[in-house]
Amino acid sequence: MRTLLVALTLIASISSQAQTTAKDGLVRLKANLENSKANLADYQKNLEVVKGNIDEIKKARQQVETQRAEVKKSFTENRLSADQLQKNEEAIKRLVFDDIKDNQNDEKKIQELNRVLALIKINQEKRSKNIAQYEEQLKQIQKERLEWASRIESLNKTQAQVDNKLKNVANQETEWLGKQKGYQGEIGRWQKEVDRNKKLLETYNSLAEVKE
Repeated sequence: MRTLLVALTLIASISSQAQTTAKDGLVRLKANLENSKANLADYQKNLEVVKGNIDEIKKARQQVETQRAEVKKSFTENRLSADQLQKNEEAIKRLVFDDIKDNQNDEKKIQELNRVLALIKINQEKRSKNIAQYEEQLKQIQKERLEWASRIESLNKTQAQVDNKLKNVANQETEWLGKQKGYQGEIGRWQKEVDRNKKLLETYNSLAEVKE
């Protein structure tokens, strides 16, 4: 940061002619003005950089929020599918139970009714095939349940990662907004300094003209 000279001391030295000449005072005032302008330009440039960074962070935040919504949607769909699988499993278990119970009843009928043994055995064979099919379906459902559980676990991890990303983006946005406020304050301060030095230079020139 360029150091500004004390203008009031310069004005006092002009009137007293104790330490510096009028030419030296003019040079110092001009130097102060140039330094003020340079500082103003630097802070304006930095402000543009900050604004660009804030825009990028806002874009990143929007992308993360979109990803979070997609994960939430997938999580809901998977949960519904898992619930439906559980219902199907329970229904098939009831069917298996019913057929097993029927087979037990049929076995009693076979012992009691030899004359219908052939018919009962046909029914028994059919139900046995059904049981095998149901059991195969149960195995498939159980396999799919494991797959869904794995997917839900993966989605939970992804959701945690997305939440963490969103938190980081929010922190960065807060940081850059703070920097923006700081740079805007500095620009205002240095703009006042430029105006002050312009006024001092004009005053000095007026005094110099009067003296001449």
